[in-house]
Amino acid sequence: MLNTTPERLLQELRQLDEHPRIEAKRARDIGASVMQTVCAFANEPGLGGGYLLLGVSEPDETHDTYWLSGIEDTDKLLNALQSNCRDQFEQPVAVQCEVGNIEGQRIAVVFVPELEPAAKPCSFKGKFDSKNKRKTGVWRRGLNGDYECTQADLEPILLAKSGTSFEQVVLGDAGWDDLDPAAIELYRKLREKVRPHAEELKAEDREMLRALNLVKRVNDQWKPNLAGLLLLGKPLSLRRLLPAVRVDYVRIQGTQWVEDPEQRFATTIDFREPLLRLIPRLEAAILDDMPRHFRLREGETQRSDQPLVPQKVIREAIVNAVMHRDYQVNQPTLVVRYSNRLEVRNTGYSLKPEALLGEMGSALRNPILAAVLYDLEFAETKGSGIRTMRRLLDQAGLTAPVFSSDTFANQFSAVYLLHQLLGEEQLAWLRQFNHLQLSDDEAKALILARETGAVDNAALRSVTGLDTLSASQVLGRLHHQRHLLLKGGAGPATYYELARLSPLPLFDGSEPDANASELESNTSDLEANASDLRANASDLPQALRRRIAALTPKARQNKLWPVVLWLCALQPQTAESLATLLDRKVTHLKSGHLTELRAQGLLDYLHPEVINHPDQAYVTTEAGRAWLRQQGVDL
Repeated sequence: MLNTTPERLLQELRQLDEHPRIEAKRARDIGASVMQTVCAFANEPGLGGGYLLLGVSEPDETHDTYWLSGIEDTDKLLNALQSNCRDQFEQPVAVQCEVGNIEGQRIAVVFVPELEPAAKPCSFKGKFDSKNKRKTGVWRRGLNGDYECTQADLEPILLAKSGTSFEQVVLGDAGWDDLDPAAIELYRKLREKVRPHAEELKAEDREMLRALNLVKRVNDQWKPNLAGLLLLGKPLSLRRLLPAVRVDYVRIQGTQWVEDPEQRFATTIDFREPLLRLIPRLEAAILDDMPRHFRLREGETQRSDQPLVPQKVIREAIVNAVMHRDYQVNQPTLVVRYSNRLEVRNTGYSLKPEALLGEMGSALRNPILAAVLYDLEFAETKGSGIRTMRRLLDQAGLTAPVFSSDTFANQFSAVYLLHQLLGEEQLAWLRQFNHLQLSDDEAKALILARETGAVDNAALRSVTGLDTLSASQVLGRLHHQRHLLLKGGAGPATYYELARLSPLPLFDGSEPDANASELESNTSDLEANASDLRANASDLPQALRRRIAALTPKARQNKLWPVVLWLCALQPQTAESLATLLDRKVTHLKSGHLTELRAQGLLDYLHPEVINHPDQAYVTTEAGRAWLRQQGVDL
């Protein structure tokens, strides 16, 4: 009935500390906490449901990890759960239950399936108890557990329920004049190259765009929907209507996001134009920055200089980012070219499980955009793009891309290393650990941490093919037994960075490799950077100190947000330093304020390319600074 075992679920929960799809409950009875988790698992988009372990308690003062408290009467408990799932929700939730024995204790495993979009939102009917229905009665699964939805949290669920994707929304101030005639003509030319006799090319512009589902009739006027604007909108119209919908291309000198505070970026280019022009322009900018290598094919007399990363891989990476992006979030797509890798980050977790990326079949967030890009052969069809990228990178002697999808942060990132993961330089660096007889997977984890600054479970799975539990065990060994990695974060946000080590003697008796010292110097840089982020209230402007002093424990956002943005405009601030300065709980500050400020484009991450970066902090954006000036704050 369940495609796993109670023992494996408990082992996975203990390994990962917190798990988005597994929740432990002591469950002496079926109370509000259990039913809220059932509601959250049933509602959370893209999670695929989750597991309740009943009879398993959380760590406490006498237990270092999750422990077996057991269930006395499983029949009574599960009957009550099944009854509640039928009677307490607007839509019944059909859970699957299984009883097992572990270490002499009886526990129950409950699988809660994710409801189909048409059946959501799952909400409590009536008043289940005083804690259950304060805002909407609808619960979702968050990074720190279950939380009750606000109206904003409900919007994507309700859109999916109606069968409408966000790309079909018509913005109130949009009109036909916001479409670029030159972009429409460009579509015709591109489509004609692919299929000269395409039926839509015979129609005039309005009918053609209607056939492509890019315009809609509103009050006897034809208006572009979001997809129409993205594909064919005028640049000034895009700036007016979608100010945060752009792609930022950043060129970094080195391998870290901030290495020289005096010269943070070597190059930065903002792309804000219709996608039909943006995709080839961004592709050209990346290829111009890409190292090239000499190639002379057999039987040919002339050499050719080709980019290190194949052009088709770059095209597919760009198209994937703009095609699968979540356009409800006001945050630019970020493309960062480091000296050793290319990283692409955009909002919108993968609707397809990470383990199935590259398999046949697509899960589309924006089907209208996808259809147009497929028709123009900008994108691979039938979900074959990732498989094609992996094949081309392997043929070029490069490592497969590292994909990371974070459902709760609603982020997707792809990392393309510009060398083999275990190339000559990397193998030379690893020789300092020969005496430890590292496995291939352990070696890959260390190299990822060295190359990108940190490694997490998802990244390691991408380059090794391990499952979640096996990857966690590899990282755990390197942390607990080998002492080569330091652990940061918690639960789904856990990451590992290289530990500070003295150079170790090599197995073959030769002198320590010169690169070994990089391990200590790199991590000491991180420590120095982190110390810069510590809050020091005495250095703050007097006007800001007065505002902080005037904050009450229940201060509303109109009082708190200007203070947060002001602090992050002066210097990057971690969530912990903000919580200390403002006398707030970190979890409440993150979920209630920092996440919303990022969603509105007023705050951004200091290290946006690595969400779980060990030195992650918040900085005020240009939009945030403009907002502060409107509030009378003089920076």
